[in-house]
Order: sequence, then structure tokens, then C-alpha cells
Amino acid sequence: MKISPDVLESAATDPASPAWDVIWNDSCHQGTCDPASAVLLPWLARTSTTFSPQEREKMVVLAGRIAVDAPDASRAEYTQELAALRALAMDCLSSASSDSMFIYLQQAILGFDGDEIWGKELDRINDGEVDVQCPDCREELLVDLEPEDSSIEPGLSSELAGRLHTEALQANRDSVATLLTYLFGRLSCPNCGTRFNLADHLAGVSYPQAS
Repeated sequence: MKISPDVLESAATDPASPAWDVIWNDSCHQGTCDPASAVLLPWLARTSTTFSPQEREKMVVLAGRIAVDAPDASRAEYTQELAALRALAMDCLSSASSDSMFIYLQQAILGFDGDEIWGKELDRINDGEVDVQCPDCREELLVDLEPEDSSIEPGLSSELAGRLHTEALQANRDSVATLLTYLFGRLSCPNCGTRFNLADHLAGVSYPQAS
């Protein structure tokens, strides 16, 4: 993957530059980033430091998506850059421009941490619903995460869920904190009655069961 130096220069001088769209489109396609785009991580780390927390939001979100799909060798090579980008993303949380952006930033941080599941899947919460497969009868279910319409029993089914929930509360993101309790809550399958942790059985996702 090669992005024109002119594009990088334009992006580095203006957080609203159309060049950022070019970088996004050349790096990521349909939720997956080209492993070769990992070479952008040092540049993103340097560039992000020159902008305010709100100006750099989309930059660190892009970096998080690149990081989670980066080869192990690239993650090892860019350890310092990943740590710097993680710190920048953490700094953005308290002033996130919206609840949705707050979730994207949390997902980016998980991407920097190397979480191959939630570094890509946490933003499902922004859709207000998730598709899940019952672990017993294999029924495919579309589950509403909105509290007033949901059949989920709220909870925090893992240590990670507790951490994300605490981050949201500390940032006064009460709506996000509530949605997290639904994403990491329990559900009874309407087809067979089996109760299970929703987040452990998102369709297409295999996540370690909470102890």
C-alpha cells in the first residue's frame, strides 16, 4: 500500500482535509484494514499529537482499526507508537464529540491493546441492535439494545465489560454505560428458552466465556 506524500502532507496540516478520506479509503475496506497499512502507524502517532483531542478523534480511531488488523511483526515493530496512540485515544475520551465517538474511541483503545474481537466489534453498540446466535438451538436473533425495547437482562458479563462501563461513567456518558450493560447482559432465547451471555455469542464472534 502506498499513499501519495502530497495526500499525507495535506492531512497532516488540516484535520478536516479531504485527504483523510483518501487515507481511510486506501487503508480500510468494509471493516477490515489492509495489513500493509500498519506502516502508517508512526505517521499517525506523530500527526495526532499536533491536533487537539477533538480534532484527532478520527485519526486515532483509524489508527485503532489499522492496529487491530496489523500483523504481529508490525505490532512488535511499532510498540512505542501503539502506546503513544493509545494514550492519545484515552485523552480523547473525556471530551469525545458524541456518544458514538466515545464508543469508537473505546474500540480504538482495544485495537491498540490487540483485542481482536472487541477491537472490531464494540461499535456494534452504535447500531442499537446486534445479531446473535443461540448457543443451543442455533436460532439467529436480532436483539434490540435500547432499554425501553430490549428483552435483555442488563449485566456486565466480563472484566472487560466492567472496565468499559467504568470508563463511560467516569466520562459522564450515562447512555453509553447503560448500553454496555445490555451488550454484556443476558438473554433468553425466544425459540428454546436457553439463557446465555449475549456478548459471548454474537453472530460470527467466538469470545471467551466469562467465569
